[in-house]
Amino acid sequence: MGISDLYMSIGLKRNISHFANMVKVAKSDKIITPHELELLKKIAKAYNISDKKFKKIIKSPEKTPTLAYLDCEERIERFYDLLKMVSVDHKPQTKEISVLRRIAAGLAFPIQNVDKIVDTAIQIDIINCDMDTFKKKILKANQF
Repeated sequence: MGISDLYMSIGLKRNISHFANMVKVAKSDKIITPHELELLKKIAKAYNISDKKFKKIIKSPEKTPTLAYLDCEERIERFYDLLKMVSVDHKPQTKEISVLRRIAAGLAFPIQNVDKIVDTAIQIDIINCDMDTFKKKILKANQF
């Protein structure tokens, strides 16, 4: 770990972690499509991720740990972004769904609810679903 990593803000660390999770989803089928790459570039720019860090994460996203979120709404917002990555160019593939389950657990959704949350999420037409509606559906799936 470099000295700059020690002083990196928790917000930036979470953004980098989230970006790496999106890359994991994009690479789950072993290829990043042009549509996925375009979305990743937009996200990297919005998160102020340098070109050097971008290339490093694209090459090996698994080297960036998933950081948990204390706030449930923040977890759901990150999960919403992940679903957009899955849906950017096709319907969810089995490998992508498997990665989503692991990431949902890493985001600190209750382990007993992860399958229900992911199953609910992939049934949603994410392209035409606003954040508030998505949150309501995921909160309902996350109930004990």
